[in-house]
Amino acid sequence: MKTLVIAPNWVGDTVLAQPVFEALAASGRSVSILARPHLHSLLSLMPSVSDSLPRSASDQQTVEAIRDRKFDEAVVLPNSFRSAWLAYRAKVPRRWGYGGRFPSWSFRTPLLSPAVKRPRLTGRHQSTDYLELLEAMDAPVPSVWLPRVTLSDEQRTKGRSLLARAQVESGSAPLVGLFPGAEFGPSKRWPWRRFVNAARALRRVQPDVRIVIVAGPKELWLAVRIHEETGKIHPVVGPDLDLADLALVLGQLDLLITNDSGPMHLAASLGVPCLALFGPTDPSRTRPLGRGNQVLYTDRWCSPCFRRRCPLLHHRCMRDLSVEQVVDSSKRLLASLEESEEG
Repeated sequence: MKTLVIAPNWVGDTVLAQPVFEALAASGRSVSILARPHLHSLLSLMPSVSDSLPRSASDQQTVEAIRDRKFDEAVVLPNSFRSAWLAYRAKVPRRWGYGGRFPSWSFRTPLLSPAVKRPRLTGRHQSTDYLELLEAMDAPVPSVWLPRVTLSDEQRTKGRSLLARAQVESGSAPLVGLFPGAEFGPSKRWPWRRFVNAARALRRVQPDVRIVIVAGPKELWLAVRIHEETGKIHPVVGPDLDLADLALVLGQLDLLITNDSGPMHLAASLGVPCLALFGPTDPSRTRPLGRGNQVLYTDRWCSPCFRRRCPLLHHRCMRDLSVEQVVDSSKRLLASLEESEEG
């Protein structure tokens, strides 16, 4: 069975969909992923993915690429009309996906064959959103439903070399990453000056800690500001790396202090503890999964609002998270890590 999976467009959503790829591959299917070009290096780290197709900006080119592969079925993970339309136009015989209760989703229902009734997702983590879809496809669900990316010894060695290129030497002292970005929008970002103060305070209470500032191309300006304001002693890594190499760097960390973001989910899937700062989004839906993670969330009356910018202009959901909270939580997470290593 040649199966095409139309992947989500966001890094974090793609990481959370990794158990779906694994379940489909375990059912005997040959799994190919249709994804945006920047996601392909990330998919290369997932053994359950047979190959990947670039989702072009031109729908016609994408449809022709799908049609040429002669897939037996397509699994449409995004909720959009456009994603279902691609599989329909490419004449894939079976097109699995959720139909919709809301008008914006119901228009795509006739394009699916079959359309699976969308479950109520309130109160459950986003990573489990596709369980009912897999059950409809008779794909066995893994006993452990957890996004997990495993790096080889060779990949870990490359990760150390990428850090060494940024003047981060190997050592026994804990290595903490700061990720100040969030591609969704500024409402998700803890103020960059708080990251500056947190880096300074963490060094005061734990002088041996090593800190790196992690950034993608779109977060470079934030990373540079933090780098400059902390005396240029904490290097910036990531803007020139693809997602696979970024994963190799994240895999070297002992802790990532991060906004709700794609790198947060990627780090958690690598088994790296995350201190996740939440405000306008719902941690019950998108918290980092796995052991050793902690969420800081103020749970104001106006959150989660899921808006790219604060509609009330005060951004209190993120500003109410103090530097002291972040530093204290970081110390506890690092201490628990040391205890587990000694044990």
